Amino acid sequence: MIRHLTLLVIALTFSAWGLAQRFDGGLLSGLAATQVDGDGLGGYHRAGFIGGAWVSYPFSKAFALRSELKYIQKGSFKRFTDGAGGTIGSYSLRLNYTEVPFLAEYHFRDDLVPFAGLSFGYLWKSIEQNNGYDNPIEEDTRFKKFELAAHAGVEYKINRHFSFCFTASYSILPVRRHKGNLFYIWNLNFGQYNNVLQFYLRYHI
Repeated sequence: MIRHLTLLVIALTFSAWGLAQRFDGGLLSGLAATQVDGDGLGGYHRAGFIGGAWVSYPFSKAFALRSELKYIQKGSFKRFTDGAGGTIGSYSLRLNYTEVPFLAEYHFRDDLVPFAGLSFGYLWKSIEQNNGYDNPIEEDTRFKKFELAAHAGVEYKINRHFSFCFTASYSILPVRRHKGNLFYIWNLNFGQYNNVLQFYLRYHI
């Protein structure tokens, strides 16, 4: 019995070691340009920080699965001006997420890799201000704690250790209902959605 358990432990150890040999991983860092569709303010005027780690596993020569664990700042910003260009007010929204994307990569070239997938995000802090003052938090102005988003992007491999990624992501489900629970097209409340452009470097260990 002990002999069989020993052999099983040895077999599992070598199997795990063999799988680990195929994994690739590293760190990532960059910036996000963001807006919130549905808030009535257009433009990617909110800049946010991106930082985290990633791991990928190749299923074949052409396809791989990549997962990331990252901190990302999303939100919206608008400065209101008068006819002379002077500032008469401002709106600021900062949404701090922990995000886990699962991305399928297609390696049709050595230096250019398109990818797409889904992410699950957890909102752990939101800061909304008008003219520098915090907005009162009411039930219909609360953001949902969880976000499901779609991703599509492309990676350019700079060298053996560094690559540059551009990703566009968009909430599949609303992250918040319209303020005041207002209804829009066909009396439906589609709510607000994160619309994000991500620019970041990946370091390959």
